[in-house]
Amino acid sequence: MSILADVKELSTSVRNSVLDFLSSYKRIRWKTVSFIIPTTPVPSHRPRISGYRFYVPGAAKNAKFFNSEVLPTLDGLFISTPCKFKVDIYMPIPSSMTQTQKFLAERGFIRPWGNIGDVDNFDKAVFDMMTHNEKRGKQGILLDDRLIVESHTNKYYSNNPRYEVTIVYMDKIPKSIIKTMRLDK
Repeated sequence: MSILADVKELSTSVRNSVLDFLSSYKRIRWKTVSFIIPTTPVPSHRPRISGYRFYVPGAAKNAKFFNSEVLPTLDGLFISTPCKFKVDIYMPIPSSMTQTQKFLAERGFIRPWGNIGDVDNFDKAVFDMMTHNEKRGKQGILLDDRLIVESHTNKYYSNNPRYEVTIVYMDKIPKSIIKTMRLDK
């Protein structure tokens, strides 16, 4: 059943609000950016506490690498609207693999699993290195990782370890959507 069929069952005022929202939503312009983070993927660690502060081991180092190596290539990109992420993680091919296994791994037939790391921890590492942070001089391309509404992640092996990231983000949020979602308060 489509949403338009469901809308008929609503009161007139709610139906009009829903139709206005849907009309605005269809007109949203989405932008896409893709880039490579040329570093060996490492999953994010659990947060630690030191004295009076929490920190994630390695997060500052990853962010520094991103800000020095990747950020300059993104022409001032800064995302402050809802966005969707696709992250392809390319892990180094283990030297213990046979030539047959290495060939198949490089072509995506043998994929990383086991003790490689949880996919959500790899995502967290990527999101953290891109997120705007006051302590790191307000650098980064993403205002807050709470803006991520969808994420798809794949793990592969490669002779060239890296992250490949594609972000699809709203050009701007229409005023009617801001009003309906009460984001203006």
